[in-house]
Amino acid sequence: MTDYALNDRGSLDVVTENFYDTEIMRVFGGLSVGRSQTWAGLAALVPEPDHPFDPRTISVRIGENKVAHLPTQDAHRYWDPIARVVASGYTSVVPLKLDARLERNDGLAEVDATAVISIAPPDLLFPINPAPIQAAVLPQGSSIKVLDEQDFAEYLHSIVPASGEGRVIVTLEANKVRNSHGVTVDTVDVLYERKQVGRLSTQMSQQFIPIINHAFDHNLLTAAWGTIRGSSFEVSMTLQAARASEVPDAWYEELPNDVPELVAEAESYDLPPAYIPVETDRGRNSKKWRKGYSAAHPNGPADAAASRPSGGSSRAADDPLAIGDRPAGERRGSSPKVAKATVLILAVLTALLIVAAVVLIGIEPLATMLVAIVAVATGFMAFYLQRTL
Repeated sequence: MTDYALNDRGSLDVVTENFYDTEIMRVFGGLSVGRSQTWAGLAALVPEPDHPFDPRTISVRIGENKVAHLPTQDAHRYWDPIARVVASGYTSVVPLKLDARLERNDGLAEVDATAVISIAPPDLLFPINPAPIQAAVLPQGSSIKVLDEQDFAEYLHSIVPASGEGRVIVTLEANKVRNSHGVTVDTVDVLYERKQVGRLSTQMSQQFIPIINHAFDHNLLTAAWGTIRGSSFEVSMTLQAARASEVPDAWYEELPNDVPELVAEAESYDLPPAYIPVETDRGRNSKKWRKGYSAAHPNGPADAAASRPSGGSSRAADDPLAIGDRPAGERRGSSPKVAKATVLILAVLTALLIVAAVVLIGIEPLATMLVAIVAVATGFMAFYLQRTL
């Protein structure tokens, strides 16, 4: 599916703990003990309506690797807008920063990772108006104040959403005006739905006029992301657009219009199955997950779907998904009965070796030492395995 870049003016911690180790290692191509590494790029947010434990899970994926998921409360907040993107035939993508390093804990190698995605609040993910068809949309950048918007306050008040804030797509047009000194200067007008709603300062206009002229030479308008805020008393508008020096060369070649049209908002959307199990082999995590899940949702997955937690966190202790991410039957790990039998066999063997060492004392000193060493080794193995269980 085609990527749909969500509004990225915000940040959100996502859950990476414990059970995405294999996938994270694949992303980095391996990690070194105690040495932090960083991956930064676009990641996909994939809703998983067929997830066996929470049908409102939203996973974070780099290619085919599922490296994180949204905390439960955040997944529920973002579910509808991201489901709308998928129902429209697109894949939601956001910038992701993933930091990871390999650590040794109790003799086991574990990945210690944190991840943050750049994403706006749910009600600011999409513009309230469509992008013009014949327009090149500028990459987003730092905010730029639109001037003289009070001259168009009546029209702007009719645009402001009920929440008091919304994202918009505006167009920029180069113009010539006469200033207060009677000098004609180049300026950039800001238009919403082909109606002027403000202008840029003369200095700022100089940074955008070359871009506007380049798009015009290719029979395209220049569009940009903006934010409108207002109340019954005042209204303001800002742009979030990259300046000429910040626009990559590829943009001038492609002149992209990357704000695709979405289906109308609805109470629910038909989504395809998307759940994929992670490849963790941490058996004790799956045991903790099953215990916590059974206590919280005695009626199974249906109970999980109906529940709505009152608080959310990226910590594993606050998010049931942070303790396991696949059904117990799909997890790898030794059978508890086999492991206990192994402990018993090792304990019996240790006892027999101790008896043999006692018998050999004074008869074969060298053999006694060897038997004692083996007894210590088997005893230690039994003790370690018992502690692990």
